[in-house]
Amino acid sequence: MSRRLLLLAAAAAFLGWIGWLAYAVYKAGTVPIVSRAQLTAATNLLVVDLTLNGDQPAAKTKVLEILSGDGVKVGDEIEIENLPGALIPGDKPLPGPGAYLVPVVKVGEKRFRVAGLPRSPGYDAAVPGTPNIYPWVDNVKIQLRTLGLLK
Repeated sequence: MSRRLLLLAAAAAFLGWIGWLAYAVYKAGTVPIVSRAQLTAATNLLVVDLTLNGDQPAAKTKVLEILSGDGVKVGDEIEIENLPGALIPGDKPLPGPGAYLVPVVKVGEKRFRVAGLPRSPGYDAAVPGTPNIYPWVDNVKIQLRTLGLLK
């Protein structure tokens, strides 16, 4: 009888573990993961107030917070050239206007572009992908804190 109980306990633990993994995968799909490679390619990490033109972000935006970089101040109106084509990681559409973390590279006076991935062996950086931006939510802030980019 004790072997049956042990088998049942092991089966219950196994099914519980599989259920937990399924739940974790489901939740991970709803949270944007900040690209560490994109952060290294950026000269500035900005939190901007994003507005939409239809379903795409507007290129002109207002700086709400500066996490790193210089050449821009809080409250400045800046232009981010490739922002209208930006998506949340996983090619998900933007949930709407509001505050977003945008890793950018400075290209001129108050002109930026969303940072892409840095050059690396085996990766053709000449083929630009869709730029990624991140909703300024608690999970993104936690990821930046673990990297030492946010206090």
